Amino acid sequence: MQIKEMTAEQLQHLIRSTVDEMLDEYFGDPDGGREMKESFKQSLLEIRRKRQEGRPTIPLSEVYKRYGIES
Repeated sequence: MQIKEMTAEQLQHLIRSTVDEMLDEYFGDPDGGREMKESFKQSLLEIRRKRQEGRPTIPLSEVYKRYGIES
């Protein structure tokens, strides 16, 4: 498919993908090759499990309020 045949959404996706790939190539993954602590991994898995169970999340406005961030 040529660019002139793409929809705006397809072109936007292509550009984003290309930029992401180039940034990954240029900067790389600073944590690449490092092991994740088991306790941290378990913490992330627990957060994911709770979200999948439908546990309510904290609204963004509440996070801003807690940390004194102006929106």
